[in-house]
Order: sequence, then structure tokens, then C-alpha cells
Amino acid sequence: MSLPRLFATAFLAVAVAACAPPPRAPVDSLHTLASDEVVIVGRVELVPPLSKEEAKIRGGVIGDFENRMMLIADDRLRALPDEPRVADYAGRIEARIGDTFFVRSKSAPFYVLGGVLFIGVGKGMQPVHFPGGLQVDVKPGERAVYIGTLRYHRDEFFEITRMSVVDDYREANAQFAAKFGKHMPLRKALMTRAKKP
Repeated sequence: MSLPRLFATAFLAVAVAACAPPPRAPVDSLHTLASDEVVIVGRVELVPPLSKEEAKIRGGVIGDFENRMMLIADDRLRALPDEPRVADYAGRIEARIGDTFFVRSKSAPFYVLGGVLFIGVGKGMQPVHFPGGLQVDVKPGERAVYIGTLRYHRDEFFEITRMSVVDDYREANAQFAAKFGKHMPLRKALMTRAKKP
């Protein structure tokens, strides 16, 4: 990677960690949800998974980027620029790859526009961009929605060859019940390809 590109990547990482609006917050208790909020449950997987060398971020990097996908989300469907701006990261879901996430969101539909993953390269880090264009169907008044496992397949050059949404509801529902109890149902509403207006 060229020196200017390394500086640009480092600036982006610092900007996202320090300047971007906060991500959708993790939920540890359903009692903390506002009346117009829902907990979104899902997961991101990478096939094949990151190697230790790829996942390890070296140097004095601000923020926790290791093995963490930033799913860029918005309440309207739009195209992301080739290099997302800091403002594009507002409302993102920070998903640790392979782990189920439980995040707070408004009880309204939204879109996953794409993803960004920072991987270790030499002594720095490099952003890898992932496709999106997915719709999340959340209905007003809902309290808990399972959106599926977003699975990205890649080749040896880290090009994304396929994207799919996998139904792991049984496992996610068991994790949801263990975390929050069984009194609140988790509705399954898998992400779907967004229809262009």
C-alpha cells in the first residue's frame, strides 16, 4: 500500500473512532429500550474466516477494529461512495465477525447499504468494502427482530464472490432467550434484497 493511502486509511480509522456519530448501541436489557425502539439481532460471517495475520491490527490505532465489520445502515436506500465519508458511518452496526449482535434501533424499516472491515496490512490497516443493498423489515411497535446471518464469501485476493442471508434463527433465538429471558418473542424477519424505488 502506498504511503498516501496508508495515511488516508489511518485518518479514516481515527475519524470513525473519534468523530463519527456513535453506532447503534448494544442492548443488555430490554427494559432500557424506549417505546419506539427495537433490539435487532443478527450476525456477520466471512468465508473463509480471517486469518490471524489479517485480523491483527498493529500500531497505535484508536478504537477496536479487529475482526469488526461496520455495517453502514440508513433509513433510506442510497448508493455509498467508493470511499464512505465519516457521516456515512452514522447509525452503523458494529458487528464482531462470527458473534451474534444485539443492537438498539428505531422501530422502523432501514437498509444495510454496505460494510467496511479494516484488516491488518504490514504495520498498518486497510479497509475492505463489502456490498449491501439489503432491506430490514421492522414494523412499528416491535420489540425484537432477528434479521439473519449476513454471510460474505471471498477469494484469495479478498474479492467478495457471493453474499447471502442465512437463517440461523434457532441458535439466535436460544441466545436471545438466554440473554433476555423467554417473555419477549423474537420475530424472524430476514434481510432481503432492497427494491430500488
